[in-house]
Amino acid sequence: MQNITNIRIIPSDDTIKKIVQMADSYNLPHTDFDAHPHCTIIYSRDVVDAKDIKLPESDFPIIGTNAHLDVFETRDDGNVLVIEFDCEYAKQCFDYMKQKYNITTKYNEYKPHLTLQKNMITKNMVLPKITFDLYFDKLWVTNCD
Repeated sequence: MQNITNIRIIPSDDTIKKIVQMADSYNLPHTDFDAHPHCTIIYSRDVVDAKDIKLPESDFPIIGTNAHLDVFETRDDGNVLVIEFDCEYAKQCFDYMKQKYNITTKYNEYKPHLTLQKNMITKNMVLPKITFDLYFDKLWVTNCD
């Protein structure tokens, strides 16, 4: 069996297009987003077989609201430019996995977000407002290396 439990939601094609257009119009880098557009809910070395995971039900699309740009300071990837947003379903799944399966993660607090770019130089960076909601139309539950 592979050694990672990975749960993520994938933005709709329309949401991806809006994010890329917004980033391009403000000259914001987004190569990490382009390569793998997703919001991680769980990424853990605590392995639960993906076929055994039963997550709370949800209607699609899953909606992210109050989206805004932010910079997360990380140990592994330096300053990371993200779109942080509110998403009750993502938080519900995160809490559910921790409670039901005793999953541990690298971070104590869960903040739903989409990574635009890792290892950013953010000095004097102006972060524009985001004026649209985010729609997610796929849920991936996998085990990987």
